[in-house]
Amino acid sequence: MDESDAPFLVLSASEAAIAGAVFERMFPADVHGPGAQEIGAVMYLDRALAGAYAHLIPDYRSGLAMLDSASRLRHDHGFAELDAHEQDAMLRDLELGTIPGWMVPEQRPFFELLRAHLQEGLFGDPLYGGNLDKLGWRVLGHPGVWLENSAEENLSPEPVTKAGRLQSLADVAGALRHHFPESAIPGFDPQRGAAPPAKHADVVMIGVGGAGGFIAPMLAKAGLNVVGLEAGPWWQRDEFQPDELRA
Repeated sequence: MDESDAPFLVLSASEAAIAGAVFERMFPADVHGPGAQEIGAVMYLDRALAGAYAHLIPDYRSGLAMLDSASRLRHDHGFAELDAHEQDAMLRDLELGTIPGWMVPEQRPFFELLRAHLQEGLFGDPLYGGNLDKLGWRVLGHPGVWLENSAEENLSPEPVTKAGRLQSLADVAGALRHHFPESAIPGFDPQRGAAPPAKHADVVMIGVGGAGGFIAPMLAKAGLNVVGLEAGPWWQRDEFQPDELRA
């Protein structure tokens, strides 16, 4: 998929072009594999700015505009139109904080922000918009998301590769739905419980969580009346998608 044809949610076409050129110089394509553009780093950035990183939109709008303006002052062309050596020189000065006339955001923190989000877009889960076709993981030889390793894999001194198979969060969720389909419990209303509340409770769990889910049945089997209180609606299994950006 060509990022230039992708519908962006936050970035303008010119902003996406500048960010794409920056990312491509930081992680260029070579004989060993694809570059940042093909892997989808700009798409990731756009999706992140539309969600968890929305508070950084002003920094990106200003920072990309300042970089482009500085490029035009120095070379009479925007950053995306410069050759690789000129782009590298601009990025080196940005990293050092020495581009003259720059206002906001601060140069060195903005460079670090670009680099951090590039890494997330390259090697994060495809669920978040980058790492298209798991290309970033293929570059690393990383197998992606697996819920378990074999005993042999745990004891192996070599990196675990899963024989070249790659899995994402979406793949894992699909496998769980296939092997453990939702089943309705006759007469069970998740908003009310399986039975009316007892007149008294020996144990009240405020926020059951993963640990409480194990402890509550043990206490109930011991003869105690256990009540667990949770906020919010009942969630189905396929709604439990990890969200690393908001974690």
